[in-house]
Amino acid sequence: MSSAFAVAGTHSGVGKTSVTLGLISAFCRHGFDVQPFKVGPDFIDTSLHTLAAEKPSRNLDTFMMPESAVVHSFRKNASEVNIIEGVMGLFDGSSAGGPGSTSHLAKLLDIPVVLVVDASKLAGSVAALVHGYKTFDSSLNLAGVILNRVGSARHKELLEEALRGITHIFGAIPRDESMRIPERHLGLYMSHEIDCTLLNGFSKLVEANIDLDSLLEATELEIPDAEHKSRLRVVDGVKVGVAMDEAFCFYYPENLEVLRAFGAEIVPFSPLRDSLPDADAYYLGGGYPELYSEQLAENASLREALAVTIQRGSPFYAECGGLLYCLEQLEGRDMLGVFKGSAKLTKRLQAVGYVEAVSVRDCLLFRKGERFRGHEFHYSAVSVKAEFAYELLKGVGIANKRDGLVREKALASYTHLHALGNEKAFLRFLEAAR
Repeated sequence: MSSAFAVAGTHSGVGKTSVTLGLISAFCRHGFDVQPFKVGPDFIDTSLHTLAAEKPSRNLDTFMMPESAVVHSFRKNASEVNIIEGVMGLFDGSSAGGPGSTSHLAKLLDIPVVLVVDASKLAGSVAALVHGYKTFDSSLNLAGVILNRVGSARHKELLEEALRGITHIFGAIPRDESMRIPERHLGLYMSHEIDCTLLNGFSKLVEANIDLDSLLEATELEIPDAEHKSRLRVVDGVKVGVAMDEAFCFYYPENLEVLRAFGAEIVPFSPLRDSLPDADAYYLGGGYPELYSEQLAENASLREALAVTIQRGSPFYAECGGLLYCLEQLEGRDMLGVFKGSAKLTKRLQAVGYVEAVSVRDCLLFRKGERFRGHEFHYSAVSVKAEFAYELLKGVGIANKRDGLVREKALASYTHLHALGNEKAFLRFLEAAR
């Protein structure tokens, strides 16, 4: 038997990530093998999970991925204790409780939900709040709640009294302003920017204030084995250079695993400090190139070598941060110049949410007329003169609901793709390299 549960929130900002990190760290400290997951498309939370668990966290997204792929990924990676951090509020998704929501995923996987409540400004009203979340969808298994940001022992007593007979309380975490993860424009800081003493603090708060044994008992279940899936190794010998450093760090583990499963060799490199590795194709994920534009500009030898390689026909795919690097300039500094145009950071969020698109022409990943799903999240704006490969049925894109700059075997977009929802596209990328 294993334990599995979704850590959900009544709304965004209740402390789901801090509680999740505390639980992951606490169970690891108690000797359990913990596998973290994240509902939705977020890269940042999963990087923090990975730091806490010392193993890759997995995104389970019922909008970008087929439900069968979500279930298979969960079962394949499941371990002794499985903690799935939710997204936004419990029922927030493409519709109330629809695809993309924590509630939809919990029902799909048949796992219980632990609801995190920000109790800082609640007393007796917490009863009405939790009662509503418990009864809104009777098919959902609400195992209990964790009260967060509790002000005092007396405050805790009032909350517990109000919730008596409504739901189980696994614990009440006191308010501690020092236990906050720093943030920037795209959200929380990444794992490589976090001091591990912060994780230790989360762990100690959880261990001191949450009944871990009760939580394990309430969320115990049997997870079926995943069906065996094999992929044909059709591109043995193909090398894919993948940009990996502080500037380019947004990758779903499965995107690289699928490339390897098809037979590719992943060759990581840093556009900040390395020379260009020998490879048959190149993949630049998202991240924070705007924070490192000066260093990226200074590594002119790599930029020039990569631009020449692309001009000579090497397949090249870039997402979001990778797109910004592809342009002639970012924040006034010279970049790769594969596409004519520039990008700048804005103070206002430009786009966030799911993308549904159709390819309006043949390109590196898709054939004309093919539809696909992804997501976008950026504070940057792009001014560009280029051909577009995608028309967005849902989402913002680069301009006028268009996305996917295309030039011969180069493709760059704001849209992030998950390989488990687009395996054929990733295979085409490799076949172009072969």
